[in-house]
Amino acid sequence: MKIQTFRGEKGYAVFKISLAVLGTVLLACHANAQAVVDPTLSNGGSTATVNLEGGPGLIGMDNWSVNNGEGMQNQLDQQWFWFSVNGGSVESIDQIGGLTYNVSADDSTLYATYENAELSVGIVYSLDGLGPGQADLSETISITNNMASGAFNINFYQYSNFNLLQNSANNINVVGSPGSYSSIVQYTTGDGNGIEETIDQPFADFAEAGSTNTVLHDVATGATLSGNPVAGPGDVAWAFEWTTNIASGDSLDIYKDKDLSIQPVPEPTDVAWLAMGLGVFGLVRTAWKRNKLT
Repeated sequence: MKIQTFRGEKGYAVFKISLAVLGTVLLACHANAQAVVDPTLSNGGSTATVNLEGGPGLIGMDNWSVNNGEGMQNQLDQQWFWFSVNGGSVESIDQIGGLTYNVSADDSTLYATYENAELSVGIVYSLDGLGPGQADLSETISITNNMASGAFNINFYQYSNFNLLQNSANNINVVGSPGSYSSIVQYTTGDGNGIEETIDQPFADFAEAGSTNTVLHDVATGATLSGNPVAGPGDVAWAFEWTTNIASGDSLDIYKDKDLSIQPVPEPTDVAWLAMGLGVFGLVRTAWKRNKLT
């Protein structure tokens, strides 16, 4: 194998250029690595990951896992926020820029803020694991008008696509009516598996349930949410929309809560005991019927 050496002024110049190119490549790789900002919350056997600045995967919260008895299983595809100011184009809130964030010392709470000269959007996610198959996620969203003077009208959207038990047979019911949508319930065809989101205040002005592609399209294009109150069974999603004027220096604060409940899968020993019990019951029942006949 021939080893390349650098000799003389020309060789030294080539060496310096090579170092410069290598440094540029390393900086680019470092920048790409830093572009993925996805803190993970953890509490009581539940975890949630939020992709704050894009990169690989979907923007926003893209994983909420609980232990279903067979290990941790993700129940969420995507949950995030979009907005439009004064009828302009709809953008996801990460496009505001100016991201600052931190996670609490116990890893249960995320504080994130996007801010520019026009507005800021702050989010607080607080995760509470409640044992096998159970978790709660509270959310506070604060939208502030940062302009020195003048009000603006904002359309603020939340899109949520849960895939409970990684099962395509999901259903959604939206509760409320235009101007006062208060909650949704998404559930699987199995009993006891579902998620309920409750809006504490203020209630949403518009809402929609439907296929994931339809709902996300309506949010991303600023279409009026249909108010369709049910969707499924299938791969379904929902969206809420708040519409209001915010004066200079004022804020719109939204308080919500998600309660996730997934029935743990029985342990193999439990299943075996159940099967044995049913088998014994069947034998006893058969013997009783024979004795009764004789």
